[in-house]
Amino acid sequence: MKDEIGAVILKIAIKSIVESNLCTGCGTCMGICPNGAIEFCIVDGLYLPQVQETKCTSCGLCIKSCPGYIVDFEKLFFSIFGKQHDSGLLGNYLGCYIGHSSDEYIRYNSSSGGMISQLLIFALEEGMIDGALVVRMRKNKPLEPEPFIATTREQIISASKSKYCPVPANVALKEIMSQRGKFAVVGLPCHIHGIRKAEVVNKKLREKISLHLGLFCSHTVNFLGTEVLLEKFGIDKHAIGKLEYRANGWPGNLSITLANKHVVRLKHCDFRKEWWNPLFGPYFFTPL
Repeated sequence: MKDEIGAVILKIAIKSIVESNLCTGCGTCMGICPNGAIEFCIVDGLYLPQVQETKCTSCGLCIKSCPGYIVDFEKLFFSIFGKQHDSGLLGNYLGCYIGHSSDEYIRYNSSSGGMISQLLIFALEEGMIDGALVVRMRKNKPLEPEPFIATTREQIISASKSKYCPVPANVALKEIMSQRGKFAVVGLPCHIHGIRKAEVVNKKLREKISLHLGLFCSHTVNFLGTEVLLEKFGIDKHAIGKLEYRANGWPGNLSITLANKHVVRLKHCDFRKEWWNPLFGPYFFTPL
């Protein structure tokens, strides 16, 4: 009875987070749940958590790991760095650099230089990690992202480039927990916040993750944004075989391969005019 009551309370708590627009759809709650009691479903263009009360044991790990519920930055800074941040804008840092991959193939097939892909490949080849939590688009559902653990150079490269849609990357924490070795994680701030919080309450996870790579983010356009764009250009979403939000070098273009192998490319100038500026421009690097 206690577990049943606790399950109801947790379901209400998660529902409250969602209804308060605090859920980032990062996937941490699903990834950290030891009983598979949480699933993510697409609702109104967003990934949202659904609690299965019959599987919930009221452990509370989902709420304790949720970056939308609360992030105690002071506690995290002390836990990770042993001190408070050096800068209110940059946090703790050793130095600031600009760079790109020296591998022309990786650089060309990335969004902005291929730094993350190259760092992961280096860490993998040097034995620093055994795999990396990254994201690619699903082959059978090309408009939906697929978080997974990459264990080869080829798999890392397959996950390169930006995905301008909701990504519940941290659902793949389950895979990290079930595999042997050391792992890297790649994510937006919400993903990294969730992982850092999960590491506080799960020692096993903390010991398995040896490298955290964070990406810049301003906001995320939901799946409906992509559908609006496709409709505007007369493209049937059901006829798509592959979608790349950024392809063919920098600054790149939106590349859509249809099921019949025909490729549709939206030029960068049109991409910015018709999509980036209306959907992204007003928010990108907006002062807080």
